[in-house]
Parts: sequence; structure tokens; C-alpha cells
Amino acid sequence: MSEPLIAVPPGGWTTDDLDAMPVSNTRYELTDGALSVAPSPSNLHQQVGIHLSVALEALLPEQLSMVFAVDLRFSRQFTRIPDLMIVRSDEPGRHWFAPTEVVVVIEIESPSNNIEDRATKPALYAQFGIPHYWRIEPTVPRVAVYRLGPGGSYLQSPGSDRLAVTEPFAVDLPLVDLLPRWAR
Repeated sequence: MSEPLIAVPPGGWTTDDLDAMPVSNTRYELTDGALSVAPSPSNLHQQVGIHLSVALEALLPEQLSMVFAVDLRFSRQFTRIPDLMIVRSDEPGRHWFAPTEVVVVIEIESPSNNIEDRATKPALYAQFGIPHYWRIEPTVPRVAVYRLGPGGSYLQSPGSDRLAVTEPFAVDLPLVDLLPRWAR
């Protein structure tokens, strides 16, 4: 029997273990102490994220900040790395945020994670009280907008080819404008 490549710490992985790892482009997430590695996003996925980030940054109220691909820490052994987050923080340059600081989570859907983005993540983000969740499908392009409703679950608006919301700030963006020229 071969030795494991990485020894699992007693009791499972924690955010302290993640913080002790060398800086890299690898996206590690924790689920109840189990370590997983997210695959690299496609070029289309990254281009949409960049264009969306720039467009939203221009519309953000002063008290909010845009963050790109940093940790959302639910507990010491449970994390996710959303594509984008809009946060309310006095220190937006940090490498992780708590759910109480997050106003909007934005996921750009990939074929390899559409079940996670459509079912698991909305339930998780709602459970932790994140007020808004926006899920972008770049290949269509479409956006599904979720907002926290009574009882702590999300209410989902019908999908649209425009990101048009009034909360937590006014946005009206045609999704086709977020695509790189070669994907329009």
C-alpha cells in the first residue's frame, strides 16, 4: 500500500491549515474538515468574472467592496470560494470573509459544477443568512437572482438575459456585454 500524498491532520483540515499552506493558485475548500481542490475555471468563466467585476465595481455604493475568488469561511472546517462576493468590511483587502460580512455571492456556472451552483450553494448561502445570491450561466447567457425571504430560504426570480436588480444597489447589465468578443 502506498503512502498518502498529504497526511490528513488529526480531526480533519482547518482554516489554520489552509493559512499555513504556501501561497498558490490552487483553490482549496473545506467541507467538515475534508479538503477538496476546485478545478481551474475556463477562460470564458474567468472573462465573464473579470468583466462583471469591473462593471459592478463602477456601481457599488461606497460602503461595499468587490472581492474576487477569496474564502468564505462558515466555520474552522467549512469554507467555499465563490467566484465573486460583494462585502461590507472595513478591511476588504483580506483573503477571507465571514458570512455576516457578505452582501452578495456571485457564482459563474460551469458544466462541472452546475448541480452545486443550482442546489447546494443556494441552500448553504441561505442557511448562513447571505442576503443575495446571483448565478450566472455564461454559455446561454442567463442570470438567476436569489434573495433571502421569510423563513431564511431564498426566493428565486425567473432567469433573464439581464442582471437587473434594485437591491442591494441598482444594477442593469445585459449579460451579453460581459462576454468576451469571441463568445458573443
